[in-house]
Amino acid sequence: MTNVLIRPTSFDWNPALELRLAGIDGGMIFYAVTGEGPPVLLLHGFGGEIWMWERQVAALSKRYRLYIPDLLGYGYSDRPKIDYTPSFFIEMIKQFMDQLGVSGASLIGNSMGAGIAWAFALAHPERVDKLVLIDGIPPQVVPAVRNRLLRWFLAMRHIPLLTYLVVALRTRRMVRVALTQAVYHDRLITDAVVERQYRIGHIAGTARAIASTVRYADEVARYAGALETLRKPTLIIWGEQDELFPVAVGEQLHASIRDSELVVIEGSGHMPMWEKPDETNQAILEFLGRE
Repeated sequence: MTNVLIRPTSFDWNPALELRLAGIDGGMIFYAVTGEGPPVLLLHGFGGEIWMWERQVAALSKRYRLYIPDLLGYGYSDRPKIDYTPSFFIEMIKQFMDQLGVSGASLIGNSMGAGIAWAFALAHPERVDKLVLIDGIPPQVVPAVRNRLLRWFLAMRHIPLLTYLVVALRTRRMVRVALTQAVYHDRLITDAVVERQYRIGHIAGTARAIASTVRYADEVARYAGALETLRKPTLIIWGEQDELFPVAVGEQLHASIRDSELVVIEGSGHMPMWEKPDETNQAILEFLGRE
């Protein structure tokens, strides 16, 4: 396990991307910022990092000011010893926006990041312009999972030590298997992709943060009834071949959110923004560009 969190000064996939730190209650958030225009926050999913948005930066930054954080507990942000509950992540985003002087923004989230986005919009509607939910978690997240590996992992959520050990002892092969569950085309998971995920995942404190996030996954269900009150223009994007949350989950979210539309991306799994960036970026830009 890596004992020291060494933050990069640039990313090989975009050396020109500006990297910054923002201090909030609990620690420092590492984030990237680029582009000019209306502000847009991009929120990664469970176990994710900034790199999962690497194929959105060029397209979206031409029209928008992008803020791409590593959530606390993930990526190159700090890993405070706290409970990683849904309410913690909502408060984290609020403080992050406050530190940056962003009074309102559109939020784009994938998986858990999408769940944080719609929950944040319910808690702070005055801070949200539009929502883009990409293969996002529903309020009843645990029953919605269809992938056998993820269901097995979630089943351990009430035994924190066991969950911690599974994450802490991950090998590169285990990381590869987990990543291939999130895409339709396994060939996209190259050795380089596995290596960067493996290294970030072995920064000290990561296993504790992931185990805690899983432990409190059920708590997002408290927002189930409120989701129907959401009144923000919402685009729901779903990978047709998502093995974690099938398209039916996206259809349920679409039915629950009144001002929403659903776009299904063919030939894509749980991360269509990374696997099918051209189609995903086009859908996002068309949606955000509407009056």
